[in-house]
Amino acid sequence: MRVNLGGPPGVLWISPRSPLFEGAGMTAIGLVGSPIGFVMGADGRMRITDESRGGADQASLDSETDAAQKIFEIRDQDKTLAYAVSGFVKLDGFHLLDEIQKKIEWLSRREFDTCKKYLSALCSRLNDDINEARKNKTIETLPALYRTESGTAWKILDLFTVGYFRGAPSLIVSQFYHSDGVQVDFDVNSYPSNYAILSGSEPVRAAMYPNLTDARFSAYRKQLAEPVSLQDAAEYVSGYIAACSSDLAREIDYAKWKITGGDTHIAQVTPSKGFEWLVPPKKLGT
Repeated sequence: MRVNLGGPPGVLWISPRSPLFEGAGMTAIGLVGSPIGFVMGADGRMRITDESRGGADQASLDSETDAAQKIFEIRDQDKTLAYAVSGFVKLDGFHLLDEIQKKIEWLSRREFDTCKKYLSALCSRLNDDINEARKNKTIETLPALYRTESGTAWKILDLFTVGYFRGAPSLIVSQFYHSDGVQVDFDVNSYPSNYAILSGSEPVRAAMYPNLTDARFSAYRKQLAEPVSLQDAAEYVSGYIAACSSDLAREIDYAKWKITGGDTHIAQVTPSKGFEWLVPPKKLGT
């Protein structure tokens, strides 16, 4: 029985306050880095894909919610991080969020020089497990709904990580994808810590940033001015997420609108206070 929960990953727009590249996918996620910390926000909607709904069992149907937690904390002696996932969090019998947490716990006993090396190790082990699950049919079929930014492969999952690793600010985007329905691969890319990332509806993003091209979205837009405050960053993130689930989004990007929404939750990570909820998820740990 093929059941994919979580849906395609969101459209990426990575900006150093001016665009670098765009991409494609589902959950609305925003994050902003600044000299004083990071802010990360996500919507709360979790849905089974239309393609797998007909074969879904009751447990999968019951997992649909508008109050899903999509932002999580990693904290130990050498790191204080927040991470968020956009994409398919359940592939048939394989639960990616659970597997990510297992890798985090296992790697907590190892030392790494940089956040990128740490996440490369985490993603390598997760990638091995995904491929093993595909081989033994725990994962029956890999999703092929949204292309990667390059257009050469199919997205499975985007993993966004921000925070401090051995005191150094870090902003990492990891991506899992496949080209042939058989073998899954991954990339781990590090970006300057003052960048901003929006992942969700590309038509909504294009209407708002870098320039306001559709005045109807002006109420959702927040211009970031240097130096960026954490309050401004939170408004930037929450505005984009709200725009992705608005009636305007329904008009210009119905496919993404219907799988985006619910309860927005927002966290910040700072050197002095670590991980803190600005707007907590309604059901922590779900």
